[in-house]
Amino acid sequence: MCCLYDDVGEFRRRLAAFFAAGLRAGCRVAYAGLGDEEGSRADLAGLPDLDRRLADGSVRILSLQDVYGDAHPVDRDRVVGLYAAATEQALADGFRGLRIGADGSELVRSPEHLDALARYEFLADRYMAGHALSALCGYRLDLGHDTVNELASLHATGSSGGTSFTLFGCADGAIGLGGQYDPTSITVLRRLLTRIGAGVDDGTVVIDMADVEYVDHRLLRTLSAHAREKGVALSLRSAPPFAARLMDMLAASGRQHAEEGTDA
Repeated sequence: MCCLYDDVGEFRRRLAAFFAAGLRAGCRVAYAGLGDEEGSRADLAGLPDLDRRLADGSVRILSLQDVYGDAHPVDRDRVVGLYAAATEQALADGFRGLRIGADGSELVRSPEHLDALARYEFLADRYMAGHALSALCGYRLDLGHDTVNELASLHATGSSGGTSFTLFGCADGAIGLGGQYDPTSITVLRRLLTRIGAGVDDGTVVIDMADVEYVDHRLLRTLSAHAREKGVALSLRSAPPFAARLMDMLAASGRQHAEEGTDA
């Protein structure tokens, strides 16, 4: 889930509700707070029986800096590994899963930080698809329209940030797409595919289109262009039948323009 906010009180209310629901479901909850433990406890003031929950281990307070690092871009593999280990520990301790919450606004300091954070969000989502882990991520709206649109689109539910689509990780490593793709969404998608490094790890981009509400040439052109630019193979699954025909037409058009020396 994603919470975009102007007022930090909105994030704290959403966080308390998210954690309370997790506790009712038998999960452990963990908050990666910015600053000292006293400040994190204040952020969780809306959570009932906080002192008791902290004592019995069903609520844990972590340091944002310890989990995500301080000045450097997020080490995405390290953080996903930490949360995976914490999830397994929660299950071993008798909980039904783990819920985590963090305000990631301070993790966005530069384009390099945003690249690393987007890749982390995608990899974490891919892990969550097959494991008993869920999360609420907060981001301030003053990070900028383009930035919050990208970050919101990497979350399945919550604040949309003005975009009409989602990009998410599937348990088998595929990239899932959902929603509708208008011109604004296509622009955001193009940036996200680059940020998450789509296809660079294994040379293939597998796109799951089961949740896409409408497929048109703009979406397919964007996916095809990304594959060509990165020199990777593109594979579509769960696509509407006409999508394959449209891809063939676009490929034929591209070959014709290449032979003529013009842009497709």
